[in-house]
Amino acid sequence: MSEKSWIPISDLLIDTQNPRLEQPNTGQREALRAFAADQKGNLVSLAKDIVAFGMNPSENLIVMPFHDDLRRYIVLEGNRRLTVLKALENPEWLVGAMQPSEVGEMRRLSREYQEDPIESLECVVVQNPDEARHWMEIRHAPKQHGGVSISPWSSDDASRFRSRSGKVDFHTQALNLLEENNQLTPTKRKSIPASSFRRLLGTPEVRAKLGIESRDGKLVIVGDQKRVIKALKHVVNDLETLKVKDIYTQDQRIAYANALPSSIVVPQIGKGSTLVVADKQFVITRTIKTTNASPRDKLIPGRCALNVTLPRLQDIARELRKLSISQHPNAVSVLLRVFVELSVDTYIHEKKLIGITESDVFHKKLLAVCNELVTHKKLTMQQAKPVHRAAAKDSFLAPSIDMMHGYIHCPYIFPAAGDLRAHWDGLEPFMVAVWAP
Repeated sequence: MSEKSWIPISDLLIDTQNPRLEQPNTGQREALRAFAADQKGNLVSLAKDIVAFGMNPSENLIVMPFHDDLRRYIVLEGNRRLTVLKALENPEWLVGAMQPSEVGEMRRLSREYQEDPIESLECVVVQNPDEARHWMEIRHAPKQHGGVSISPWSSDDASRFRSRSGKVDFHTQALNLLEENNQLTPTKRKSIPASSFRRLLGTPEVRAKLGIESRDGKLVIVGDQKRVIKALKHVVNDLETLKVKDIYTQDQRIAYANALPSSIVVPQIGKGSTLVVADKQFVITRTIKTTNASPRDKLIPGRCALNVTLPRLQDIARELRKLSISQHPNAVSVLLRVFVELSVDTYIHEKKLIGITESDVFHKKLLAVCNELVTHKKLTMQQAKPVHRAAAKDSFLAPSIDMMHGYIHCPYIFPAAGDLRAHWDGLEPFMVAVWAP
């Protein structure tokens, strides 16, 4: 029978026969290094999460006694988490098992972790591997166990979960509108490729054709509501056959918008008409003007004056003024991330800020420089707000550090031109202040 017990991390051992290891029974140090080499960036991501939030209280490690040693335990379930904790305690054994940049990041995380280290973990203690086998199988081989294992959220499920905290994604508001008006069943909704729907509604040209706008993240109807609902339903139906590759670039999405049938396109409404914002109605007091002007296709607009002094950062800024966002979104997203952090590092170094160094985590450096600029009245409190939002650890709203990290470290996050523009526009006053003479 299993029981729960709090066990010091120093008494927990890696399972050298873990199926993730290609060469079992190689000893504790080599097993840890093998885990690190296998997980690479995932190990760093998990370390960041543990440093930020601690251990997941809903998941205990499963352990068994190490032979006749009643003090030490082999970890049957949770070896990856144990590897991270061992690395945060002493990252030097990672050298050679991970890329130098990853080892460097683990060193930085280790310094932060040491301020409030985890001494022990609540574990489920079993007497042999057979007692743990069932729970490990339903966790790691869910397809073989049907509804018994954890059922992962769809993209739309995750969006609805975020809405509990008041953050309702724009495309989720559109789906809610369709469902509330009996144009979309819950079953049909689950089959919609939410990422593609989000990508389309994130394109201004598509929104204009559908009679909707995004204002402070709220879906605003700027056309006859019945026609808007009809147009949104048309897009949802199109997604049954549209593939990601068909609407991947901004040009493709603009072409999709221009190809919408005239019977679907929603005419703009003007002064005196009823506008709906977040289910509340009011009368428009201005005429909504349409324009054929395309949004800028360069990250840093020509009007933005940056007094960049370092040669390499001058080159990066020059490239960000020349590269097409729609043609090179991945290159622009990575350069943006590099440009912002190196600019912050330069400011910290040149101004000799107290209590912060270039080796600290990005969000901490960003906030320190922002507060310094506000204190010296180079940045207003209003201009500082986007910086504070960007530094929020759980934020994936543009602009945000989490999203910029995702551009570099997550292979499933695709930079969108609109998001990149929003990143820069929110941070532009801050960047101008950083490089001000």
